[in-house]
This record gives sequence, C-alpha cells and structure tokens, in this order.
Amino acid sequence: MSKQKVLLLYPYYWPNYKAGGPIQSLYNIVGLFKADVDFYLFSLDHDIDGSKSEEVLPLEVWCKGPQNENIYFAEELSVFKVFKLIQNLKPDVILINGMFNLKTTIPGLIYSKLFKSKIIISPRGMLQEWALQRNSKKKKIFLTLLKFYLKKNEIWHATDLQEEEDIHKIFGNKQRVFFASNIPRQVGQLKSIDFNSTRDSIKLVFLSLINPNKNLHLIIEAISKSSSRFTLDVYGPIIEKEYWKRCLAMDFNKDQIQYKGPVLPWNVPSVLMNYHFFVLPTQGENFGHAIFDSLSAGVPVVISRKTPWKNIDTANAGFYIEIDDHTSLSNVLTEISQLTPDEYYVYKSGSIEYARNYWKQSSYHQDYRFLLSAATEPV
Repeated sequence: MSKQKVLLLYPYYWPNYKAGGPIQSLYNIVGLFKADVDFYLFSLDHDIDGSKSEEVLPLEVWCKGPQNENIYFAEELSVFKVFKLIQNLKPDVILINGMFNLKTTIPGLIYSKLFKSKIIISPRGMLQEWALQRNSKKKKIFLTLLKFYLKKNEIWHATDLQEEEDIHKIFGNKQRVFFASNIPRQVGQLKSIDFNSTRDSIKLVFLSLINPNKNLHLIIEAISKSSSRFTLDVYGPIIEKEYWKRCLAMDFNKDQIQYKGPVLPWNVPSVLMNYHFFVLPTQGENFGHAIFDSLSAGVPVVISRKTPWKNIDTANAGFYIEIDDHTSLSNVLTEISQLTPDEYYVYKSGSIEYARNYWKQSSYHQDYRFLLSAATEPV
C-alpha cells in the first residue's frame, strides 16, 4: 500500500529556524509520522532575516531532509512557481500553514479549487487578536476576500480551543474544525541548575523571537527596578530592529542584562538548563515550544496567561503575570527572590512533572491521523 503524499506549505523549513514555532511544529509532525506518510515541503534557502545556514542546500531540485522528508529549496518562491510545483507533485493532501504567507497560501488555495484537491488550513495562531493587530488593514482585506473564496465547510486544523473559536468567529460556524495540538519535543534527560542559597544570583532567560509581541521591554523594566540578584540573558533572532533599539535604549545595567544571539533549535534544551527561570510576558502564543522545552528541562516559567499553557501556577511549574499590570512582573520577581532552595526545588520538580504529564495525556497520533483522514473523505 502506497503512503499518503502530504504537502506541508510554509515558506521556511529546516535548517531555517528564525521564522518561529511553525518550523518546529512541522519538523515534529514529520518526525512523528515519517514511517506512514510521504511529506513534501518547499523552503527558501535562507532564513526570515536573509541569513543562510552552514548546510549546503541543493537548489531547485527535490532532496531528502534529516527525517527522510522531501524538500525543495529555492532562492525565491513566487505564486506561479509554487503553483507549478504543486501541479507537478499532485499531492493527496495540502496542509496550508499560516494565513498570510501569500506566496505559499495562495497557490495552495488556487490549486485546490482548480483540481478539487484536498486541503487543510492551519492558521498557526495568525487569527489571534494580537496577530491581527499588526498590518491590520491588509490582513482584514485579505481575510474578507478569503471568506468569499473558501467553501462554507473547508477543513481547518486548530491547535487549541482559542484557535477553533477564532476560525468560527471569522469564517462561520459551518467550517469543519479538527483539533490536534502542536507536537513538542520529547521530554529529555537534561536537568537545570540548582538554587543553592538565598544569596546566589537568580539566572533568568528570555528565549524567543525579538519583536513587540514578546514584550521583552517589560522584563528589562522589571529587572531594572528589582533586586540586583537577578541576571537576564536574552536569546533569539532580532525580527524587528526598531523594537530592539527601543529595548537597548532603556536604562539598565549592561552587566546584569546581556544579549546572547540566536540559538539553533537542537541546542535549546542544553541552553535552557543553565537558568533558574524562563520569562516570556508574551501578548499571545499559538503554542510556545520554548516554554515546553523549559518545563521539560526543569526550568520553571514566568509567562502571561495568553498562552495555551494552563494551570502552571497550581502545578508548581511557574508563575503567571498580567501584562496589562506593570507591577505584576515586579511582584513575581520579588516572590522569586524570597524562595529558599527547598521551595525552588518544588517548582523545579513541578516543571518536569508538568511536561511529563502533558506527553502522557497527549493523543497526537490519533488526532493527526483523524485530521489527515478527514481531508480525504467525501463531504
């Protein structure tokens, strides 16, 4: 029996990583189902900031990736080029990732309409309120046109309940939405550093894209006003340079807060284990792979409530902050600074247990198989 041929449409894939969580999500999907599905992906040969990997990438031909997936690397992708590639490939299912990557989204939609191909649309958080606020006029125009173009009962992939609500709110309640959570990295064996005494420095880490959505400036502001025991290392690609300049212009101790640069995805767990707390006061996350990586390494998290991660506080896996309350993060840092080593160990253990329970309760195989099979069934 031949394998199902599935095309994952997104303009970036391995070895690129600076375009954020969707790359990691797609990589993990491929890893979980590579024995049963033939995956195909198009990818630019450079990252979102124009930088190139040290990997030697063959261009304009299909080649094998690290998980035996089929990848087509190109210097540029256009609507016409991607359409012709899809036409030649003739996939069984097209999974469109993201809403506003027009050079991959539009040809996928057009091909599906012309050739009655099966498609699944996965917004990847791009319909969340915070995501629609940036370039809002252009996005509203595109979504309005898309509503007229799509059928009333397209198949959608939602990674959480909020995304399901967003899909129905914008495109109507007749849309068929299937739930399948993002697939995180497996819980590893790495464990974080200990909290030896109340006099030690408390090492905080921010690891994410650097743009206004992640609210790095709130962390800098809070640390500048708090105990000198805190240090912050900032990791991640600078996506919006003007925002980064704003952060650098803030009044803070340069020895206390330092920028360490981007981190290759496969090095993330080993970086995180060198810190006491992971901090991300984000305006919204579709998943937050680094949050899970942190928990699985035994690094408690300090995050906003605008993520899919629930009951972090009651599970003793970290703290929530209210990003609209400028005292909230400072109050949490004060509480952290007063922890004893034994109290910190409770949070460290709670983080690992939270990650393990998440994997135990997951139904990834079942959910994604159901999603892919739904796309091939007649309506």
